[in-house]
Amino acid sequence: MELFQAKDHYILQSGERALWCSRRDGSLQLRAATDLLLAWNPICLGLVEGVIGKVQLHTGKKT
Repeated sequence: MELFQAKDHYILQSGERALWCSRRDGSLQLRAATDLLLAWNPICLGLVEGVIGKVQLHTGKKT
């Protein structure tokens, strides 16, 4: 799977499908791989074999 970082999402893409994870609230969406063209400035971070467990998102907000 390829891992992309866009302005509002992290995107895991494999074949014809992509899993979009919101950087704001952590919500997930399964979308077509071609929707990557709709992401704002996606940057490929590399390849991953899989995701196991919990993913923690850091929004950059300071409290």
